Amino acid sequence: MIQLELWELKNICMEMASLGAANYVKMTKPADDLISQREAYREFQECRVKKWVQKGTVSTTRGGASIRSKVLYSRAELLAADKSEKLNTLINK
Repeated sequence: MIQLELWELKNICMEMASLGAANYVKMTKPADDLISQREAYREFQECRVKKWVQKGTVSTTRGGASIRSKVLYSRAELLAADKSEKLNTLINK
């Protein structure tokens, strides 16, 4: 049986609502969903983003055809990976 405190459940609900909003933006305005690698590292920590990419949890795209083009990430994918890690730690205490 999983037992969560009320504040933990409230935070989960709020985080899932923000994830839903991010997925809506991804569906309606895909260009607005993309963030640069630098911004992804700053917002979600470089080591975590690299781990998610290595595991295949998050995918990358290039901003152009050149090898020097910006590496872009989906904010919705990053948020989903972040929230799933947090939820996993709450459930599997």
